[in-house]
Formats: sequence, structure tokens, C-alpha cells
Amino acid sequence: MINTQDIFEVQEFDEHSFTLMFNISNRDFIETLEYISKQFNRYFSIFIFLFGTIGNILNCFVLSQSTLRLNPCAYLFLISSIANMISIIFGLTTRILAGWNMDLTDTYSLSCKIRAFTVFVSRTIAFWLIAYATIDRWFSSCSQYQRRQMSSLK
Repeated sequence: MINTQDIFEVQEFDEHSFTLMFNISNRDFIETLEYISKQFNRYFSIFIFLFGTIGNILNCFVLSQSTLRLNPCAYLFLISSIANMISIIFGLTTRILAGWNMDLTDTYSLSCKIRAFTVFVSRTIAFWLIAYATIDRWFSSCSQYQRRQMSSLK
């Protein structure tokens, strides 16, 4: 006859050893997540920086054409692209440098505050300019003449 206790060894864990095993596995998991986050911030930020900057520069070239310069909506989109480019340049350069432990905002609190202010203001301006462009398009497509007149650069 086969004794099941001989085949399956039953290990008893007290509460302390279970907590210790759980903390070690948690620590490894947290370190893995931190590593993934650091690598993601290093390389994905460069991708966003390159494509965001190139895209906004192309927007500026297209929207600054002489035929579009007189259109109030195109003008608002042009200024929004400039504000987005400022946000990308000020926001992502420090993020990219932080991936390789070269972040100047860690050592100089004034640069950190200026960066945060610039990024916040430029992103807010870009958002509101797109909202104004939406309102301008509504004014320009309105059936009432007085509202259509509100859609101008004057």
C-alpha cells in the first residue's frame, strides 16, 4: 500500500516565512516594473520627441503658406502647433535626459519650476487655441451674417 504522505511532502509555512516570500517576490516584481518603466521612458520619449517635432514643424510650414495665412482657423492652428512644439521641446528633453540620469531639473529647483510652468502654459494655450478654432469654424458656417462676420483675424 502506498502512503500518500510519502509521495507528497507537505510543507508547513508559518505566517512569518509566507510574508518573507511574498515581500521578496513583490520586491522583484517592483524592480522589474521600474526597469520596464525606465526603458520605456528612455526610448519611447525619443520616438515621441522626433515625430512630434517633425510633425509640428511640417504643420508650421503648411499653415504659414500665404494662401492659408489669411484664414483665422489656419492661423489658430499655426500658433497651436508652435505651442505644442514648445511643450515637446521643454517637456521631453528633460524626460529623455532623466532616462540616463542627466536631468538638470533634479539639481536646480528653479529650472524645474520654469520647465513645469512652460510645459503647463504651452499645453494649455495649444488646447484653448484648438477650442477657439472650433468656435471659429462654427461662426464661419453659421447661417446668420453677423456671426459669420465674427470669424475674422480682426
